[in-house]
Amino acid sequence: MRKTTIPLIISIGLAAGFAYLLFRTVLQQSKHPITFELFAALIGVSITILLTSILLKRQTGAELRKEENVMFLDLKMRTYTELIDQLQDIISKKKILEEDMIEIRLLNQKLTFIGSEEVLIAFNSFSRLFATLALQDSIDNDDVDSLLLELSELSVHIRNDLMQTAPRKMDSEEKIRQAVKRSNENLDIE
Repeated sequence: MRKTTIPLIISIGLAAGFAYLLFRTVLQQSKHPITFELFAALIGVSITILLTSILLKRQTGAELRKEENVMFLDLKMRTYTELIDQLQDIISKKKILEEDMIEIRLLNQKLTFIGSEEVLIAFNSFSRLFATLALQDSIDNDDVDSLLLELSELSVHIRNDLMQTAPRKMDSEEKIRQAVKRSNENLDIE
C-alpha cells in the first residue's frame, strides 16, 4: 500500500461516519420531508465531491509519472543516438583523434545518468577495445570489424534498455560506478 492510501481510507471512513450521524440526527429531528431531502442531497453532493477529488488527484499523479517517463525515454534516445553517430564518424574516417576520445569520455558520463547496468557494462567492454585501437595510427578492416562487433553487443543492450525488455532488477550503484570508472580508465590512453 502507498503511504497516501491509509490516510485516504481513514478520511473516507470519517466522512461516511459523519454523514451517517448527520443523516440520522436529521431523520430523528425532522418533521418536514423537505429537510430530509435537502440533507440527503447535501450529503450526496459532499461524498461525490470528495470521491471525485480523490480520483482526479490520483489520475493527475499517474499522468505526471507518464510524462516523466516519456521525457526520460526521449533523453535516453537522444544520448544513445549521439553515441552511435559519434562512433559512426570515427569508424568512417578509420582514425581515432584526441577529440574523439574526449567526446567518447563525455558520452560515457552521459551514459552514467541514463544507462542501465547492462548498457554501462557493455560500454565498458567497448571502451576497452576503443582505447586499444586509439593507440594505433589508423584502423584497418579487422579493427573496424572488432569495433562493430562490440558496438553490436552494446546496441543490443541499448535496445533492451529503451524497450525495457531486459529483466527489471535494481541497478547496483557500486557496479554502475565501477563500470563508469573502468570505461574512463580504458579511455585514458595518455
